[in-house]
Amino acid sequence: MEANKKILIVDDEAPIRRVLEFKLKNKGYQVLIAKNGAQGLELIKTHQPDAVITDIMMPEMDGKQLCEQSNRLKKERPFLTIVVTCRIAQDEQQWIDQMQDTLFMEKPFSPARLVECIDQYLGVKR
Repeated sequence: MEANKKILIVDDEAPIRRVLEFKLKNKGYQVLIAKNGAQGLELIKTHQPDAVITDIMMPEMDGKQLCEQSNRLKKERPFLTIVVTCRIAQDEQQWIDQMQDTLFMEKPFSPARLVECIDQYLGVKR
């Protein structure tokens, strides 16, 4: 079942992309990769992932802009978004709570915990 589920990783840091890609592929997920929010938004529109993992601080289009623009698409086809960053103050997190199906994880984060959140959202039993 997981092999049909697509997860999009949007992060400008290659080491983070590699760790997440490895962890997700080991759990049987298809993985899509974007290096910035603009690429991520295009992949969301064309590949309709089941979950999106995004950083906030990125070139071209940051994670907040990506979340705001992709949130509109969730009205037609909901998907999970996990915002992962270390550069955000508590009062700057309020916009995340206003997004549909969106969670926040602070860096450093546990890749295993992140996969658990995706599994739970998608109803995957392990």
